[in-house]
Amino acid sequence: MSTKHNEKLQESILIVDDLPDNIRLLSSLLSSHGYEVNSATDGEMALSIIKAKCPDLILLDIMLPMMDGYQVCRVLKSQEATQHIPIIFLSGLDSEFDKLEAFKVGGIDYITKPFFVEEVVFRVKAQLATMKQQQKFRQILGEEVAERQIAERELNRSRALLTGVLNSSLDGVAAFEAIRDRQGQITDFRWLIANPVAAMTVGGTTESLKGKRLFVEESPGHLFDGLFNLFVQVVETCTVLEQEYYYKSSSLTAWFQIVAVKLGDGFAMTFRDISDRKQIEITLKKANLRLTYQANIDSLTQIANRRRFDEYFTQEWSRCARDQEYLSLILCDVDYFKAYNDTYGHQAGDNCLYEVAQAIERAVKRPADIAFRYGGEEFAVILPHTKGQGAITVAEEIQEQIQDLQILHHSSQVDQIISLSLGVSSIIPDTSSSPHTLISAADNALYDAKLKGRNCIIYKPVKSGHC
Repeated sequence: MSTKHNEKLQESILIVDDLPDNIRLLSSLLSSHGYEVNSATDGEMALSIIKAKCPDLILLDIMLPMMDGYQVCRVLKSQEATQHIPIIFLSGLDSEFDKLEAFKVGGIDYITKPFFVEEVVFRVKAQLATMKQQQKFRQILGEEVAERQIAERELNRSRALLTGVLNSSLDGVAAFEAIRDRQGQITDFRWLIANPVAAMTVGGTTESLKGKRLFVEESPGHLFDGLFNLFVQVVETCTVLEQEYYYKSSSLTAWFQIVAVKLGDGFAMTFRDISDRKQIEITLKKANLRLTYQANIDSLTQIANRRRFDEYFTQEWSRCARDQEYLSLILCDVDYFKAYNDTYGHQAGDNCLYEVAQAIERAVKRPADIAFRYGGEEFAVILPHTKGQGAITVAEEIQEQIQDLQILHHSSQVDQIISLSLGVSSIIPDTSSSPHTLISAADNALYDAKLKGRNCIIYKPVKSGHC
């Protein structure tokens, strides 16, 4: 808005309507309230008047000859000189579509004809008051921007003092200024300060980096590539960024510890090469994983061991109790395994246990279902969220897998190949039962399977109502 416009004593209103009676009524009404009123009967005339002298507010009809009100509004909102003018649509159109379109093209209010004169005056006053507040806000904002610019100049004078401190740091230290577009969005950052360590790390010098853009002028894959959004968040939200960052290029592979904090309209950052420490951590982590694996896996059969069984059984018991879901257990024993060892030797016996364990594991399909070496030639399978019939189906699949192995066992009293006896049980855990209840039931079922002649499946529910 021009200085001349700001100095006007009267607020001016332009009425755009193709009906002279409406113009006369509104002109008389608004003039009586002290406003300077001009009028136009079509869109082109209105644009000519506005070009010569911008009004403070426009009352705009939609149905106009040659150029409708929507088109007039679009033209005004597309031009910097007129986009600030508040526009109130004044129309006989009363559909939701027309009202929505009016606001979409930039209108700030919509009055339906026939109108009440008091309503028109009230809305005009309200919009003009809002416009004054916006002008005041822009003035305040301008003053704040000026104050910030002064502060930035003071900051520049302080940088000389900081240089000596920065140059003595063993960490990379740098400061960056935000680069913003016309809408105020950050599009990049500009190097302000870089100590020798920071400059050397990115392949520059303290002088060559000053004023250089951090992202646009760097080739893809540079040291801070991928961190743009995090740096923007530091500046816009005042959050502190602390992150371990892995960087790999043809010339450098390293881990860095990065700390960034807001500084003015930008951020300050320190970064340290922590590759040696990170390598030690990775080595320790791998060692811990290896130890955990060894602690939970049976070395002979390469399936989960008894220690892991106890942990997992307790975990799934609690989970199924909470969800009120079934938990099933299969206990199985290699038939006449002592006789097998005596006949074929302990090495063959070890190989046999390995093949049996792998066959049981192949029969267990779901990720939550796990097979364990329970002890000696005895194995167990925990089946969370599985009812009795589902557990029996898994037990039958285990028998088929063992059958397919076709491991000769001439000393067996039930078959000429290795076979299993299986005991199965299920329960919905609750506060009145304990994990031992299910284990005892499955163990009793296994005992009955052996009494029945082995190489069979016996199911014993913990409670008859749960199956």
